[in-house]
Amino acid sequence: MAFTYSDLKPGELRLLRPVSIREGTFMSLEMAQFERKRAPPYIAVSYTWGEENDMVTLRLNGRNFSVRRNLWFCLTYLSFHAQHSKARYLWVDAICINQGNIPERNAQVRVMDEIYKNAHCVSIWLGLDPDLEFYKPWIEGSVMTLDLDSFDKVTRLADHEYWSRYWVIQECLLARDIQIHCGRSMMSWADFQEALSLEANLRLLAPAGDSVITEMLDTKKHDALPLLLARNPTDGFSQRPLEELIIHHRHSRCKDPRDRVFALLGLIEDWERKSLERYFPNYSLSHDGVVVITLAHLRELNSTSVTLKSQKLFQGLGVESNERQRRLIAAAEDCPYYIGYDDEIIMSDEARQDRARYMGWDDGLEINQYEEVVEDGLQMSDNMSSGVYRCNIL
Repeated sequence: MAFTYSDLKPGELRLLRPVSIREGTFMSLEMAQFERKRAPPYIAVSYTWGEENDMVTLRLNGRNFSVRRNLWFCLTYLSFHAQHSKARYLWVDAICINQGNIPERNAQVRVMDEIYKNAHCVSIWLGLDPDLEFYKPWIEGSVMTLDLDSFDKVTRLADHEYWSRYWVIQECLLARDIQIHCGRSMMSWADFQEALSLEANLRLLAPAGDSVITEMLDTKKHDALPLLLARNPTDGFSQRPLEELIIHHRHSRCKDPRDRVFALLGLIEDWERKSLERYFPNYSLSHDGVVVITLAHLRELNSTSVTLKSQKLFQGLGVESNERQRRLIAAAEDCPYYIGYDDEIIMSDEARQDRARYMGWDDGLEINQYEEVVEDGLQMSDNMSSGVYRCNIL
């Protein structure tokens, strides 16, 4: 009998506990629901989904559940690893989110950043030893028991397709701690950073916008470099403006071009995210609709002047055609859109000052004057019609 989901309440998540694993032949997991704020220590898994038509059946709460083969391998190794870890539970998006329930999926995508941020650690799965992948069709399940002789293939692993995925940006940058797995071998994020930076002759502590970093990103020497550069070796990740993130990760790829914005929302500063979350993520919007809202956001909130010369930004948004760029710029300029805060949102004085500095307001103004500017803008938007949804392209 196939597995069926029970409803997930607001503020909850599902976690997996390995029960029985027999390599290559059988896997049994238990899934339970917890409040996110009271969840036991868990490992959040970051991986590529794999081939859609290559499925394997496992047992989930005693019922059959189909997963892609790459995830089967991943769960096999990470389940063994979890037995010796403080975190005995796993979180995997393909299983812990009911992918057939659209409202639940949208709600869980909205809190994905919290799920990865609160995990005991994030385990990156880079598959089996690259040398074995070619032979996999001719090898039985025993392939999963083979070890890498060493982790001297770091540079090859840095070009694994995993690093080119858009959603892994958030999964990597928000993690408290990261472990990289390839088959039975494991490597810390710090060791991976050091090995790859030495090979690429890269200064990981260089400031944002450094010319060497910009040149390195444009060469696309390794797919893993944008993430290594975005995550400071000592301090982890600091929130960044959306425009900077879009440009920095412009070479990353995603199946759904709307994710070029949606997958970055958990990485931007809180006050900027608040102004966007009334619209995003929303998969009922077209790609053009998402781009128009984003351009209007950058113009209104960040005072960004977007022109046909903004090619790195458009590359990051997945818009290549000059004609399409021109049309979207015009639509964003005509769009009755205002970026602001809802009345019930209360900001700290420090947050207001940060926002004011970011928007170029006079630092000499008092806090209550910042409030007046926002309230005036909100009143103006209230007098308009219901906003972006009147744009022609939507």
